[in-house]
Amino acid sequence: MATSKKTRLVARATETRRIPKPSRLEEAQGQKKGYRVVAVSLYTPESEWIDHITKVLLRAGIPKANRSLVVREAILELQKELKEKDPQEISRFFIERYAKRAAA
Repeated sequence: MATSKKTRLVARATETRRIPKPSRLEEAQGQKKGYRVVAVSLYTPESEWIDHITKVLLRAGIPKANRSLVVREAILELQKELKEKDPQEISRFFIERYAKRAAA
């Protein structure tokens, strides 16, 4: 009796097993990724400024305003600024900004 149960279970497992479909995996690789959580270190004045902007947006009626929204918008502006620049120009941009901050 145990043999017949074993045979039935093996047959059932064989019938219902999934065969990998490589095309399904290739499609998933081409899909747009979601998001990642990234930790960023900020000085207190920078963090407070982001919080201030978030509060301003909330008071203006933007219910989904948060720190992430403010930082993402800042990143989009930086992307626009650096879009047409080559690696050397990008380096120069950051070096000049760092020098201005250090001098202030």
